[in-house]
Amino acid sequence: MNEIKWPVFSEKELIVGNLDSNIGVCTLWSPRKEFVKNYLGDTMDKIAVVGNLYSIYGIGILIRNFLANQKMRYLIVSGAEIGRAREALKNLDKDSSLPPKFFLSKENVARFLEQTKIIFIETKNIKEFIEKGSFKDPLHEDKKFNSLIIPLPKPEVNNFPTAGSGHLIRVRTIAEGYEALLREIRLFGHLTGKDSEGHRRQELWELNMVITEQDPCDFRAIPHSEYTEEQIKEYCEDFWNGIKRGDTAYAYGHTIRFVFGDQVEAAINAFKKKPDETFRVVISLWDPHVDKGSINAEDPPCIILLQLRIINGRLYQFAYIRTNDMYGGWPLNAIALRYFQYKFLQCLQEELKRPKLQLGDLAVTSGSAHIYERDWMQIDSFLKEAPAKKFYPDPKGNFEIKIENEKIIVNHFSPQGELLQVFQGTNAMELSRQVMPFITQIQNALYIGRELQKAEDQLNQK
Repeated sequence: MNEIKWPVFSEKELIVGNLDSNIGVCTLWSPRKEFVKNYLGDTMDKIAVVGNLYSIYGIGILIRNFLANQKMRYLIVSGAEIGRAREALKNLDKDSSLPPKFFLSKENVARFLEQTKIIFIETKNIKEFIEKGSFKDPLHEDKKFNSLIIPLPKPEVNNFPTAGSGHLIRVRTIAEGYEALLREIRLFGHLTGKDSEGHRRQELWELNMVITEQDPCDFRAIPHSEYTEEQIKEYCEDFWNGIKRGDTAYAYGHTIRFVFGDQVEAAINAFKKKPDETFRVVISLWDPHVDKGSINAEDPPCIILLQLRIINGRLYQFAYIRTNDMYGGWPLNAIALRYFQYKFLQCLQEELKRPKLQLGDLAVTSGSAHIYERDWMQIDSFLKEAPAKKFYPDPKGNFEIKIENEKIIVNHFSPQGELLQVFQGTNAMELSRQVMPFITQIQNALYIGRELQKAEDQLNQK
């Protein structure tokens, strides 16, 4: 046995088998416990460790654990996948951009590749493959390596005070929202203790993101480095159609369509009865049964609720996500929810014979909006490179401030440009109190405050 306690990193996320073995199994997105039960069984006595790989960034943990154990020689990769982790493993010796993403040197990766043979195998064949052991190479196993412990970097947390709940971000697109929410959490998120898998998180409780103009089919614009445009499109189509691919842990569309009956069909029928007055179009992914329901499930759904409503000729959608990895999971689920809203709109346009029905806002509330400690440094790098924030029109309207007849005139316009009301006065503070209820955006408030004070200073100079 090793002198050090192994696995060194993320032990609670791994299933440990026979530590005298030199084989590790990576199940990608296939839940590791079910994978062991369904495909490995009694071959676990030939395997040292089994773990998932949901993200390319998890490869850094995998490499560190292998380097820490001089016995490890084989990594068998199997299971279902969403993303690019399998591709990244295949390209470790070719893609020079990967080591920095893992906070490793190219020499660290080269040492891992010298020590480890990576084998890709179909899930259905893995048990027989391991039992036969034809992949084993005595010469490779006789190579001598020293254990190498490479600590994970320690990111900093300098968070500022904020409200305990009820955070709101309003943006036009998912890309704008991604940058805004990550910055908000890094600046204001509180630090949690270690969860059941040993992770600390930076978290905001009850973060509501409102997305107003996202094109539901613009998959190219979704900010996620691990998924191609085609993979994002496929995920969205599966979410709408209820397709479950392989044994992946998350198949929200399948739950919506099949687990409790076809809730999409039921929702459309509810709209047929009362198109503009129904408040009951709630789609649930949470099984409320006390004993065998979601509350006691091994891997309960994160997206647990959708509600749709027609208001003033627009279809609005609200979604609740009980716990949300905002860095790794939010962009993909946000575009899937927007696409679902769009496809549902198309159904309503046809079923209600209302072709002019339009797409409204998508609002997504995340109960626990968090980012994992392992991702903080990647997030900080992303935020440093993010472009300057664009001006976002205030949904309550905009203001024109000018001086006429020795008075400050404040014209309040609707977002469409219609004049709604006029405020007049000579005191910036008093006018600011009057316009305050009609301002949503902080940027707008700061601008109006500056302009009102400039106008008052101009009056006083006359």
